[in-house]
Order: sequence, then C-alpha cells, then structure tokens
Amino acid sequence: MEESNLIGLSIYEISMAMTNEEMDKFLESIGGLENGYFTDREPIKDCCIFECSNGWFPLIKELIVDLIALGWDKKICQVKEKFGGLRFYINSGSDEMHDRISKAENDSYEICERTGKPGQLRQDIGWHTTLCDEEYQKVLEKRKA
Repeated sequence: MEESNLIGLSIYEISMAMTNEEMDKFLESIGGLENGYFTDREPIKDCCIFECSNGWFPLIKELIVDLIALGWDKKICQVKEKFGGLRFYINSGSDEMHDRISKAENDSYEICERTGKPGQLRQDIGWHTTLCDEEYQKVLEKRKA
C-alpha cells in the first residue's frame, strides 16, 4: 500500500504484516534512517534495526511517513517491543512529533506484533505481549506440550 493511500484508514486497515524485504524496500525508498547515536555511519536501510516482529512494521512505516511530514530529521535511536508495546526512540523532535509517536505506541497494544491483525495485550503467559487470538492460542498450546 502506498503511503498516500494510508491517510484516513484505521489502524486495523493499515496493519497487515509486512515482510522484511518490504520494509527494507521502504527504508531504501526514503534514503534510510540516520543512526541517532553514531551520525558518521551509513544510513540504516535494513529492518533488522527494529527489535520487534513484522506485525508492527506497517504501524512503524506509517509513523515514519508521518514524522518525516512533520519535519523529522530521521535520526533514530531505538525501535523495540517493551512490556507488550512498541517503543520508538528519537533524539529530538517537536511536541507534535512526540504526540504522534505516543499515538503509535498506544495503537500497538491493539495490533498483534506477529501478524498485524487486531490483538490485545496478553499478560498471563509469563511475559507481556500483544497478540491476536490465533497467536495467543498457539502460545497456550505450545506451553501445554
């Protein structure tokens, strides 16, 4: 889905898991992200920087597009899952940028990190993670085995 087609869609319509290759292609198309810690390094064009599963890639992509539109310098410090939610750390940005990041982080609690389908925070499996019903059942079945 092209960035211009994302405007006005719900998080459920946007969130369909992307492959690593699709995210890498997107990062390449924007010239990559800048390392927020080591500014002398090459632009980051590999989704391996994201310490989360592919289900959140569309959410991250939409966030990046929106932040760039708000004037973000593309300097990223870390993107990861923590306590079942997305964390997106940048060096500096406007209040509007930080509000947009907070929105994406909050939205992540309704999107399965693995599949991108609607999900919910699961806290009863030994760790906090946001999963759809199907992925949650897989975890429960695996624990029984």
